[in-house]
Amino acid sequence: MNRSDLRRQVAELFIVRASGYNLDSQRLYPNLEESNTSLKRLLEEGVGGVIFLGGTVKELEIRCNILKKWSGKRLLLCADIEEGVGQRFHGGTKFIPPMGIAQIYKKDHHLGISIAERIGYFTAKEAKNIGLNWLLAPVCDINNNSNNPVINLRAWGEEAETVKSLTCAFQRGVSRSKILTCAKHFPGHGNSEVDSHLYLPEIHNDLSELEKFELIPFESLINQGVNSVMIGHLLFPKIDPIYPATLSKILVTELLRIKFKYDGLIVSDALVMNAISNKYSSGKAAVMAFDAGIDLIMMPKNINEAIDSLTDAFYSGKISLERLRMSRERRKKQLDLISNENDLEEKLRHEDVKNKFLVDAYRFSNSIIKNSICVRGEITTKAKVNDINLIQIDNFDQVSNKFFPALNLPKAVGFRNLIIHPLGISPWQNSNKRFLELARIGNGKILVQLFVRGKPFIGSEYHNDHWIDAIKNLEIEERLSGIIIYGCPYLYDKIKKTIHETIPLAYSPSQIEEAQTQILSRILPSKIVQKEVDEKSSKEFTD
Repeated sequence: MNRSDLRRQVAELFIVRASGYNLDSQRLYPNLEESNTSLKRLLEEGVGGVIFLGGTVKELEIRCNILKKWSGKRLLLCADIEEGVGQRFHGGTKFIPPMGIAQIYKKDHHLGISIAERIGYFTAKEAKNIGLNWLLAPVCDINNNSNNPVINLRAWGEEAETVKSLTCAFQRGVSRSKILTCAKHFPGHGNSEVDSHLYLPEIHNDLSELEKFELIPFESLINQGVNSVMIGHLLFPKIDPIYPATLSKILVTELLRIKFKYDGLIVSDALVMNAISNKYSSGKAAVMAFDAGIDLIMMPKNINEAIDSLTDAFYSGKISLERLRMSRERRKKQLDLISNENDLEEKLRHEDVKNKFLVDAYRFSNSIIKNSICVRGEITTKAKVNDINLIQIDNFDQVSNKFFPALNLPKAVGFRNLIIHPLGISPWQNSNKRFLELARIGNGKILVQLFVRGKPFIGSEYHNDHWIDAIKNLEIEERLSGIIIYGCPYLYDKIKKTIHETIPLAYSPSQIEEAQTQILSRILPSKIVQKEVDEKSSKEFTD
């Protein structure tokens, strides 16, 4: 085989990042997402997969078709869709985070499993509808560390049996649509206090401890036929003291491939993440990952360097051509499982049927939100003159909507809105972040709404325990009107233990507008809130 042909075969095993938007100027993260010129060249050179973020569902449908034409062969088209298509692409259905389903499961096992399976079904069908063929889900990590800043709500629970049951149910739902799945982040990212996007986490469990806990969901998904397993950027010094899991033959080949007898696709997490790129070049990381037993290389920092280095490794005999053949065969085998790759199912070709499916998904999402909301005591809070609606957010996109219920509904009943954001003016006393500077905020009572959740890149901003003392101080000062937590169950549980039961307190694992509307409708005067919602529904915005 000449070097040019070998490079094309090697390129097939790489996945690059692209925007779901069609224009380069629309890219959300241009430092991570290939330009159209670069993307077209890479696909023509044989790159075999693309991971998307951003854009509308309709744009992505067009984009997937364009990329297939550029490539001229079958592609793996994927996204980190863990909470419904709407999590990554505007116009898609968004479900509550998996941890919210786990909370339902604790109360009713049968209902939790049923919901997880239906989420898998709706997510896969909708993803396939817009051109994707590979869901980078479910997360199989068990979030047994409440200080975990990156897994957190993305996990399907805090107990091995819960995560096993719900991820298997999700897998069953997805499998009905003949679309590929991915169990991640092997061998388990749940017991970390470090985000691998920023640094390399160390987890001090030995293999026997992993087998009794973290590995249980992965083994169950493997037995159920999960199509791929993603390796996390995690260092387990008691198992492999030198290499992170991504680059470890002990964890990838000896444990996953041999001991678990897994013959599906093994994919790396994104090599651009600091846990790897801080120490290894793109070329070295790609060669080491493949040599460790990984089949598909996700998002190297320098794609050309990575492909060239891995090509050199095969050409020189450092890695056998048989390994290349086996990985390409595994990839082909999984692609062969995808049915109707280029067309929607017959019944979804009719717009009225397709629209009914989307309406059903939307209604199902809303019904889950209703089941997941907790309101203590159902006590109504009313606003007086100068009362304040104090909202903490970490993303301005959350309030870019013209109708953001967490702002609009309290305002409708008389609250004055104030937003806390990392880039804004600090509301805290200079000497102590556990006390609000009340003179700066105002002299009315305060409704506190906190949007808090662990997620990639949030780092130390995830830790919000200072709010426990701040809210208690507001109660002591008789300035506390009510509290709503969106996202983090751990902060809600801590506040619940410290605040008197006469104070309105509510929680939703979801942060989307529907969750805000449902929860505020239960703690604010309902007639005024419903009037505001109805007016929003009837207004038309024109230029």
